Amino acid sequence: MHIPPHDNDRIVRRAMELMGGHDAFFKAADEELADVNGRWNQNVAEIGRILRAHLFVEHYLTQYVAQANPRLGSLTEARATFAQKVALLDAVNPDIATMLPGIKRLNAIRNRLAHNLGTQVSEDDARIFLGCERFSALRAARSTEESQTNDPLEILEDFARHTAVSFTYEFTPLSKAIAQSIMEAQLGGAAI
Repeated sequence: MHIPPHDNDRIVRRAMELMGGHDAFFKAADEELADVNGRWNQNVAEIGRILRAHLFVEHYLTQYVAQANPRLGSLTEARATFAQKVALLDAVNPDIATMLPGIKRLNAIRNRLAHNLGTQVSEDDARIFLGCERFSALRAARSTEESQTNDPLEILEDFARHTAVSFTYEFTPLSKAIAQSIMEAQLGGAAI
């Protein structure tokens, strides 16, 4: 509905009357604008890092589920959510099982962010990621070579990279060669 320009002045005057006058109107307008600006002026670098980690893990999660289940069909066309893709993981596989709490926590953080733009990664979140024993051991081993912080957001990002590598590892030529070598060694096959 188009409002003729000459009616806008009348609309604003009437709104001021309804709010109790000029001062009350602009006080309410300033408060609403401050609320909007407060939500807008978030730490976009931190939000971006959380979202990047989530999108990154989801990319490799989608690839993994598709490769592990080649007859499944398109997860994209099915519009499967992150949580639905996680539910398709083999929780019996110890490599997957140890990462599941961290993967689910990453999704929970992203969901918290969707409902509260001021969400931060907490120490409790970091403990969940570090509960993945292989990730924690690799991170500790790496700390002897390079300095690491205990910043929860950095731990989240490290966990996201670890998860991506873990999801891709099973299907790479390198992993297949290593698996075959292990199998041959166990069966007394080709000399190592």
